[in-house]
Amino acid sequence: MGKIKSLLKTSAITTCFLHCFNKLIESDLASSVNTRTSGKYYHWKHGNIYYKIIGQGKPLLLIHDLTVFSSNFEWSQIVNQLAAKHKVYAIDLIGCGKSDKPSIIYTNYLYVQLVRDFIKNVIGEKTTVIANGLSSSFVIMTNSADHDLFDNIVLMNPKSIKVLKNIPDQRSNLLIKLFQIPVLGKTLFYIATNKENTEYHLTEENFYSPFKVTSSIVKSYYNAAHIAKGNGKMLFASLLGNYLNVDISKALEKAENQIFLICGEQLDNREEIEKSYLKLNKNIITLSISKSKCLPQLEDPEQTLKLLQIL
Repeated sequence: MGKIKSLLKTSAITTCFLHCFNKLIESDLASSVNTRTSGKYYHWKHGNIYYKIIGQGKPLLLIHDLTVFSSNFEWSQIVNQLAAKHKVYAIDLIGCGKSDKPSIIYTNYLYVQLVRDFIKNVIGEKTTVIANGLSSSFVIMTNSADHDLFDNIVLMNPKSIKVLKNIPDQRSNLLIKLFQIPVLGKTLFYIATNKENTEYHLTEENFYSPFKVTSSIVKSYYNAAHIAKGNGKMLFASLLGNYLNVDISKALEKAENQIFLICGEQLDNREEIEKSYLKLNKNIITLSISKSKCLPQLEDPEQTLKLLQIL
């Protein structure tokens, strides 16, 4: 009994400490994270989806990469120029930015539903889409489920098909359960998305030149992860557990749209990614942006815009 009491006491003290740590982080977030909105909300069945509309013309949907740091800010350096020819819709995916962050397991199919419903209920007509990173996978799956949604499809830095075949396992289930623990899960999320890790995410993983990562970019990515406090933890756990992965091989092979694949020249495994996509669909047009990695639209917006003149 003495050991049990000691264990319970230690557990209570630890939980109290973590709770205080979380509150300290949140008090700092309250004064630094910008939650003001200048866009609109689509009241979707799984949560409110934040988006911006700019320009006139044929619709163009911009979908940012799917990470807890991501938001429509990803397109901030090119959206006005794209709006000169298009009616641009820049969305914050559910779980990201200023959209709702429900405490659910996030899956590829969830985002297939979101894209399909957003196009049908908000845009209201066939649209061209530019999707970055992991988001490219659910755009391909959405296109497979409904052929009447998209005109041209632009995939920027899509994930390797080999990587997308990695599915959840027992470890994935443990991760979900760990992050579902109210106090501990939030603490782990705050540690993973602190300012140092946000900067590392950009300078070491997403930009070719770390010197192009400005303080305003770091701030925007940090803010996107921390709007709604720690509610981004379940998207984080779902990503770590491979719940967002899906084998796109058959869907890509059957796609009849004009598909453009644009990669940063320094993207990890770029050649393997290009070859594997072309092997499945020989009609894909591949292009690259020199001296850039995962976010050429922020790192080299001028060169990115030149390639996007094809739209």
